Amino acid sequence: MRSPEVKIDKFRFAYDTVGSGDEIFVLIHGWCSVRNFWGPVLKDFSESGTCYNIDLIGHHPSTLAEDIYPHDLIKATETQGAAIKAIVGRKKITLVGHSTGGMLALALAVQHPELVKRVIAIGPVIHGPVKGPLGFAKDLYKLDMHAALHLPFALMRSIPDMFKNIFYTGVNDPKAFLKRSDAQGYIDAYREQMLHLSPEVMGVWLNIIDQTDLRATLTGATIPTLFIVGSNDRVVDHTQARTIARKMPHAAYHEYAQSGHIPILEEELECFTNMHLWLAAN
Repeated sequence: MRSPEVKIDKFRFAYDTVGSGDEIFVLIHGWCSVRNFWGPVLKDFSESGTCYNIDLIGHHPSTLAEDIYPHDLIKATETQGAAIKAIVGRKKITLVGHSTGGMLALALAVQHPELVKRVIAIGPVIHGPVKGPLGFAKDLYKLDMHAALHLPFALMRSIPDMFKNIFYTGVNDPKAFLKRSDAQGYIDAYREQMLHLSPEVMGVWLNIIDQTDLRATLTGATIPTLFIVGSNDRVVDHTQARTIARKMPHAAYHEYAQSGHIPILEEELECFTNMHLWLAAN
């Protein structure tokens, strides 16, 4: 069944709704990701209230690169916030973001305290620059050598195991992750959704991430925030979150020793046990 959508300017945002209750949770996935990222843990969030799982701006398959190209994080945050308000109305929310979604969630909480009452940031990006292979892809994209982004998508279409190997860079122990009963179905569905994304839009987002720096914005910010990171994150340096958490008066920092970039899947029970305690206290 097709998910409902809201439209803000030229952007469409699809979303799914699970659970019920007065507490409102809005989930935002990361760069080059999809709403299905949250699939295995939607039940965990829905135990605490009504949960809306929404596209990160630009990640709806209809998005064109020229639509998002002029955006920086501030513009992207405003548009994402407008979409969330169109869905939840005047209700205050707990905003949950992973990776780039965590970066946007933190920015949105500071810009719109009337909407966001607390944030859960999982493996969040706090500042650029984008380094390593993604940094190389970003530089090639800036030089209009867009094949750097199209090639990985082409390989994932023609070689199904290619996506699985890329996904494994996000988890600390792939063998342990595959022991989950839902692991293979989750990876297959994730790949299917991801292949509908625009490589050009992903290139624009790399530039947004590269130019973002939330350190000055978050220093002293009083929004209740829970940082969840993995000690073995190979995608985002988890010390970014640790450093900024120390500068936020109402921040809690939880680091999971057996996890990479996705602690809520790798150490699910521990993460949600601790998360529920934090929610109860905040």
